[in-house]
Amino acid sequence: MQVNIKPITIFTANLGSGKTEISINFARMLHRRGEKVSLVDLDIINPYFRTRLAKDNLASQGLQVVCPPGHLVNADVPALTPAIRGALQAAEGYCVCDVGGDDVGAVALGAYKPFLPEGRFDLYFVVNTCRPFTRDFDGVVKIMRSIETNSRLKVTGLVSNTNLGRQTDAQVMVEGYGKVSEMAEKLGLPVAFMASPGSLVKEVAARLPGVPILPLEFYMKTPWEEVCGEG
Repeated sequence: MQVNIKPITIFTANLGSGKTEISINFARMLHRRGEKVSLVDLDIINPYFRTRLAKDNLASQGLQVVCPPGHLVNADVPALTPAIRGALQAAEGYCVCDVGGDDVGAVALGAYKPFLPEGRFDLYFVVNTCRPFTRDFDGVVKIMRSIETNSRLKVTGLVSNTNLGRQTDAQVMVEGYGKVSEMAEKLGLPVAFMASPGSLVKEVAARLPGVPILPLEFYMKTPWEEVCGEG
């Protein structure tokens, strides 16, 4: 996937968008290219899908994950503030941030606004048009504007991640990309890229030539998946 990547890339969205998986895979893509990468967990609203829950797995692959240690792993507050500031201000490499998409998550992001000068970051809003609150343009605008208001930062692009979980096929993603592209045009924003399960990338790419695609491997599991051993 070839896109213009700024030193800081922030992913935000409503629940069920897949932004955490995208954050992880985006950071891993950069790491595989030989880049120095910090993956910052600022998602303080979702107890089931948090970057910090995959920390050990990611760390074993050489990726630096900035999140609360040990007894604070389930805390509902952003911790390690000096470490987060350090990741955002690093003179070399890249910082990828996973940010919660409700008012609380946006306010947490806004606390770091002094360390996010214009031109140094992209704030991407992830859209899954199969989710109830982002099926249409009005729903996307409502959530996106709320994030912008509470974070005091402007979204710079959309990411298409339309999926139906395990029932996802190439047709679902292609149709979703079309809808997201129309939304982006109305907003005057680019579609930065689309995400796709790795097994479907070849088919999707053939149907959407020239569209940047981020292949996804899946790291996050719900508690019931952990118990049942589902992959």
